[in-house]
Amino acid sequence: MATKRMDSTQSNPSPLTSELIVITGASAGIGAALARRLSDSKCRLILLARREEKLKPLAAETGAAYYPVDLSDADAVAKVCERILAEHGTPDILINNAGSGRFLSIEETSPKEAREQMALPYFAAFDMTRGLIEPMLARGSGTIFQINSPVAQIAWPGAVGYAAARYAVRGFTEALRQDLHGTGINVGSLTPTRVHSDYFKANPNSEKRVPKVELLVGTMTPDEVAEAAVHALEHRPNKDSNAPWRWALSAPIARAIPAPFLWLFRATGHKRPRGRIGGRLLERGRRLPRA
Repeated sequence: MATKRMDSTQSNPSPLTSELIVITGASAGIGAALARRLSDSKCRLILLARREEKLKPLAAETGAAYYPVDLSDADAVAKVCERILAEHGTPDILINNAGSGRFLSIEETSPKEAREQMALPYFAAFDMTRGLIEPMLARGSGTIFQINSPVAQIAWPGAVGYAAARYAVRGFTEALRQDLHGTGINVGSLTPTRVHSDYFKANPNSEKRVPKVELLVGTMTPDEVAEAAVHALEHRPNKDSNAPWRWALSAPIARAIPAPFLWLFRATGHKRPRGRIGGRLLERGRRLPRA
C-alpha cells in the first residue's frame, strides 16, 4: 500500500537519507511524529499500526507505504513482515514503537490483561524483529531501535503489568545487542520521560499515577521525542539513549545506584488507599491475614 513520495526540503540533511525505515505504532503520538520527522530526511518509510483510518492520511502526508496490522497478533506480524520484504526489500532500520497498557496495581490487573500488556510492546517488538532479522543478518547491516519508558529502569507503584512489559523490552534490547554483536547490526533505544500524547487521553487515570518526581526531569511532546530519536539513530544507534537532558543525566545514576531513586518514585507515586478487598481489610504497609 504505497503512496507517491512527496517532495520535502530540509536545511540540514540527515545521514538517514534514503534509508528504508519501518515504524510500528505509527498512527498517532510518537510514531506519527517520527514519520513526519523522518519524511523531512527523505527516508523511505513503512508505517504499521492497527487503525487504517489514521495511517492512510499520514501515509499520504509523508509519502510512506503503510500496512494496517494488529501487532499483538503474531501470525499477522509474520505475514506483514513477509510482505515488507517482498514488496520493499530488507529494511535498514526497524523502530519498535508500538505499545499499550494501563497503569494498574496487581489486584486491579487480571491475568488476561497482564498477557495483553505483554503483547504490546514486548511481543510486538520481538515478532517484528524476528520477522525481519534474517535478511538483515545476511546483508550484515541494519539497526533495531526500541522506544521505551522510564518505568523500565525505575519501577513505580500502581503500574505492575505495564512496568513488567517495559522491563521485558529493556531485557530484549540488552539481550539482542549481545546476541547480534559482531554481525554489523546495531541495537539501540530511546527512553523519554512522560510524553503528552493520546495515550493519556485514552487512559486518564494512568496520568495520575505517574510519580510527581517527573517535575524534576521534565516531560516531552511527541515531536521532541521524534527529534531525540533521530539524533540517537544518527549518533548512537548501538547505545541506549535518554531524553530530555535532565533524565539523560539522571538515568545512568539511577541504574548505578537505584535505591534512592526507587524510594523517590515510591514516595511521589501512587498510594494504595485503605479499603476492603474480598471482604478483608487492606491497610497500606500491612499484610492481609491469611485465610
